[in-house]
Amino acid sequence: MTWTAVRLGIAELWRSRARTALAAGTVAVLAFLTMTLAGLADSLDRGSTGVLQAVDADVVVFNEEARRQLLRSRVPHGQATALLQVDGVRAVGTIALVPTSAETPAGATRVTLVGYHARTPAEPTRLVAGRLPVDGEPGIAAVDSSLRGSGVEIGDEITIAGDRVVEVVGFVEDARFLQQPTVWVPPDMWAQVRMRAFPETGWAESLAGVSLLRISPDADPATVAAAVNSTVDGLDAVPLAEGVRAIPGVDVQRGTFGVIVTLTVAVTALVVTLLFVLIVTERRVQLATLRALGAPPRLLAVALLSQATAVWLLALVAGTAGTAALSAVAPEAMPLALRPAVVATAGAALLLAALAGAGFALRRVHRLDPAIAMEDDQT
Repeated sequence: MTWTAVRLGIAELWRSRARTALAAGTVAVLAFLTMTLAGLADSLDRGSTGVLQAVDADVVVFNEEARRQLLRSRVPHGQATALLQVDGVRAVGTIALVPTSAETPAGATRVTLVGYHARTPAEPTRLVAGRLPVDGEPGIAAVDSSLRGSGVEIGDEITIAGDRVVEVVGFVEDARFLQQPTVWVPPDMWAQVRMRAFPETGWAESLAGVSLLRISPDADPATVAAAVNSTVDGLDAVPLAEGVRAIPGVDVQRGTFGVIVTLTVAVTALVVTLLFVLIVTERRVQLATLRALGAPPRLLAVALLSQATAVWLLALVAGTAGTAALSAVAPEAMPLALRPAVVATAGAALLLAALAGAGFALRRVHRLDPAIAMEDDQT
């Protein structure tokens, strides 16, 4: 019976192609808005938080005075070493950030210089081309892949902080910080640039920034973070997800886009409800005839839900194609990109909205009295 109901619903859509196109087109506009907003939110989020998302760490450790700000944190080397004694900690790494500029083939651009120790939890994991610098290598760097848009390629030389020339040896994907590309360098290069930017700090013998912890597989990040805070004075350890949320603007950005996308999905549910209420009202006599001939309410319900699913699928394809086309022509200032995960999540939300809207219209089908409906049609 289910397959018969699906065929009945699809046949009805095909027979009323103009009405189907209108319904699918209306929902496609909402799908386009949903996909665009979701893609923009995802791109902005990755552009702000990529520097922490790109490392293989479970816990982030700041010094207390930093108030969980990456640029302000300075965890001394001695305290970072003491973290290895905390239960559940397998490895410790450090990243240190300094805002600066880089001269690329396309001109000067703002970047964030990231000093890190190789082969530790601070090493980026999203290498997409070339290799990563190792400690002690002079004059080399791996850069965020977004700098390819500035004409940077592997083997090119770029100038950091006005006079530090480095050779690009690798690209790291989605590792930006506050919408700026990152440049990953060994500790010595980071110390040189930091001393130039902040002469009062002097030469840094070791990285002093944020400590990153990789924990045992059976350990809980929140438990290990609490153990760090109770064991080592002056530190503020949090799970990686909390460290990401502490990046300036991330919580507000996520909340704002979350509300907007939710409202768009809610409007989609409302529109689908109205569309299918109109369909049920228009086809009232035909539905009553089917009921009089013995068609059970379940068959009509499945037919209606199959129509909602078909409209959703058409709208999803059109909306996704529209957003993909927009992302291809969007200016660099509008970081719009569609990842499969975003399409899947937004598509699932729209499907639930479509089925919920059609489900509301089903109440009219269940309450339909064949005798009354056919009598009203004759009068």
